[in-house]
Formats: sequence, structure tokens, C-alpha cells
Amino acid sequence: MFSFDNTDKIITVSAIVSTYNAATFIKGCIEDLEQQTIADQMEIIVIDSASPQNEGEIVREMQAQYQNIRYLRTKQRETVYAAWNCGIKMARGRYITNANTDDRHRQDAFELMARTLDELPEVDLVYADLLITKTPNETYSSHTPAGIYEWPAWDRNILLDKGCFIGPQPMWRRSVHDLYGGFDAGYVTSGDYEFWLRISQLSRFQHIAQPPGLYLDRPDSIEHSNDLLKREENIRLRKRYKDAVRDGEITGLLHVER
Repeated sequence: MFSFDNTDKIITVSAIVSTYNAATFIKGCIEDLEQQTIADQMEIIVIDSASPQNEGEIVREMQAQYQNIRYLRTKQRETVYAAWNCGIKMARGRYITNANTDDRHRQDAFELMARTLDELPEVDLVYADLLITKTPNETYSSHTPAGIYEWPAWDRNILLDKGCFIGPQPMWRRSVHDLYGGFDAGYVTSGDYEFWLRISQLSRFQHIAQPPGLYLDRPDSIEHSNDLLKREENIRLRKRYKDAVRDGEITGLLHVER
């Protein structure tokens, strides 16, 4: 079971930023998050995965301006899912989201997603459509359109049979980690897909049919630069969860990260 950081301060959303070789993006990422309409109810947790670039220096400069930024540098490079786990253990918010350094948000994105979770207590995770750009460091309000991801309504069978459609900017209840632990740090590209399948055994998800996020489509991303590994990981994890459905079992409760 995860052990969480506690505080008397009321925090609605913990936004976890994992960074490695992302000095080009980190300042814009944090500025984007600080423009959220509920920024006063947020904490930003930056996990620097032993990056050789100067993200730490940039973050420390921004901490002088913003009081809600927390920073941790790991001793060695880790998978993004190991970094997320570090952030989750530090998190104090009711809700958690991952904020990729190169993605951006509409100013009310977190307010919309948190409100949806507030209004639907039976739902543990929300995901929304996304606008797409191919131009780095654009903002939601001023970007070059390159398409849109319009995800299907929630259906676990589609998630299991067709692939991951939750997208890169979901928000979920921190409490799910009490039951399922963290992300499997052994995955390089598909640890989020595995975790969504794991928690969806007992949890309900909710689609928000509008695009409050902006996704940067870049060929050198972890996802796009490891296509073969992604296929291999997806085959392995789908088999695990399809076997669980076949056998009528729930797998991965109180998961211990590798």
C-alpha cells in the first residue's frame, strides 16, 4: 500500500510532472499549470529523473515565484512510471493527474475534470478529448491545429480489445492507489495502459466529450520512438487481463511495484 504525504492544507489536484531532457519544455509546462483556474487548489510535483539538462535550475527559479511547486531529483534515470510513483507518494491532493512537459491545457481543464469527479462519486477516473499540434511550446489559446483525438465513451471491452484510449491527460482519485498500489515501473511505454486496465476491473471511468487539453505530436516521444516495444508490452498486458476475465478473477490488488 502506498504511504502518502499528509498536510493540513486542502489540495484538490496534484499534478505530477516527470522530466528528462525537457529543459525546452519545463518552463512553459509549469506556467501552463499555474494558469489553471484552480491553481490555488493545486500542487505541482516535479520529478527530475536524473536529467542531464538544467530543468532543476529552471524549476528552482520558478519556485521563487510560485509557492505550490515541489521538486525531487532522483539519483538515476528511471522509467516515467517509476517517476510517477515517486510523485504519487508525495501527493497530497484528492485527485492526481500527470502533466507531460510538452502538453498544454485549457485554463479550466483541471476545474472541469475535478468537478466531474466531485459530481460523480462512483467514477474513479475521467478522460477528455484532445486537440493536437505539431509545433512545440504553443499554448491552448494560441496554437497551430493539427487534428483532434475524440475518444469513445467508456467501455472496458474496447480498452481491453482495441487498445488504450484514455489519452495522456486523465485525472483520477488518489484513493485508487490504496487498493492497487502504483504504476508498474517495469514497463517503458505501456505502464499507464496496464494501470488503467488494472483499476478498471472494479472502477468506472467517465469520458468528457470536449477537448480541454493540447497534445504535442512529436516523433521522438517515448511512445512513438519505441513502437516495437510498445506492441510487445501491449500483447503481454492484454493477455494478463484477458486471462483474468476468462477465469473470473481480479488481478493486481495491492500491487507491489517492481
